Amino acid sequence: MNITTASLSERHHVENLMQFYIYDFTEFTRASILEDGTFRTLPDLDSYWSEQYKNHIYLIKAGGEVAGFILMKETEDTRKYNYLAHFFILRKFRRSGIGRKAAEIILKKYKGEWELYQLENNIPAQIFWDKVIKDISDGEVRVWVENGRRYQNFFCK
Repeated sequence: MNITTASLSERHHVENLMQFYIYDFTEFTRASILEDGTFRTLPDLDSYWSEQYKNHIYLIKAGGEVAGFILMKETEDTRKYNYLAHFFILRKFRRSGIGRKAAEIILKKYKGEWELYQLENNIPAQIFWDKVIKDISDGEVRVWVENGRRYQNFFCK
C-alpha cells in the first residue's frame, strides 16, 4: 500500500472515485442522482487543484491499483489546524487494514492539531475513526455533535 499526491493528470481518478464515495453516502444522506445519472460533485473539489499549497489530495494504492483517496486541508482561520475533509476506501479494500494504515500515515505526516467529522448516523465510520484516533492521538479527544455531524478534535503525537 502506498499513498501519493494526486497530480493534475490524475484528477479524473479522483472525480471518478468521487461518484462511488457519494454513492456510498446515500445510505446516510439520501442524495439523489442528477438527470445524467451521476451525483453532484463536491462544491469545493476545484479548490484542491487550485489551492494546492493548503489543500491536498492523495491517492491510496494497493497492489498497484487505486484503492481510495484522502482530501485534507491545512487551515488557518482563528487557529492553525489540519482538517480531514474526505476519506474514501473502495469496498473491496475495506476491512483489509489499508484504510487504517492510510489514515495513520496522513495524520502523522501533518503532526499537530486535527479535526474531522462523520455523519451522526454513520456509526461504522465513527467506530473506525475512534480506533484510529485513539492510537495516533495524544489521548485527549474533544467530541461534539453539531448539525448532524459528529466532530472530533485532537492532536497527533
